[in-house]
Amino acid sequence: MPKLTIELPTALSRSLNALTDNDKIKAQEFILESIAEKIAQLMGKEKIHSIADERFEKFLKDKRSISWEEASDYLKRRAAGETPPPPTPKNFTP
Repeated sequence: MPKLTIELPTALSRSLNALTDNDKIKAQEFILESIAEKIAQLMGKEKIHSIADERFEKFLKDKRSISWEEASDYLKRRAAGETPPPPTPKNFTP
């Protein structure tokens, strides 16, 4: 496993030590989990942006969309336990 040396600011080091002094988790485990969580978060954001870009390209191509009113009504009805048909995209008019 590759090794990485980092310098922590004193305040951050103290906080890390305070959280890991109880022997429930070691500092290295805490740091590794934190890095893994941040990577997953950033990768998730990239995926969301990628999906948004794909959907926007599709919108630019066919100029069809679902109005906020229709989408909102659909989501409210779903949240209320109903099973309404999904809204149908229509030609976009600004």
